[in-house]
Amino acid sequence: MSTSGDKATSSTNNPNNSYEITPPATDSISSLSFSPKADILVATSWDCQVRCWEITRSDGSIASEPKVSMSHDQPVLCSAWKDDGTTVFTGGCDKQAKMWPLLSGAQPSTVAMHDAPFNQIAWIPGMNLLVTGSWDKTLK
Repeated sequence: MSTSGDKATSSTNNPNNSYEITPPATDSISSLSFSPKADILVATSWDCQVRCWEITRSDGSIASEPKVSMSHDQPVLCSAWKDDGTTVFTGGCDKQAKMWPLLSGAQPSTVAMHDAPFNQIAWIPGMNLLVTGSWDKTLK
């Protein structure tokens, strides 16, 4: 609860030096993944979208430039980058994992399915392997 003299709750106070990435999602963010090779951020959301931004830092300030986005049919819950930084994998409530060759501009394709929503996705570089976990209690 704030009072008129309470500077700690001022709307302009930013004690953590936070930066807001724009444009924002229209629903809750469910995962964040940074490219292992570039300053590219991917966020998944309950609004069924996967958004991508290039993040830059100059003179102590952070800037974000929206790059591309894609959709799932239902909320997207998890994401992981391939180790070469060219591809993003996403999974969600539509019970499918999509592979998105982000840097080539190609369209996403479905690469895995579960009987319930995905809640985890991981790329294992040494094995060149995608691992998915689901509310159906399986790992694939």
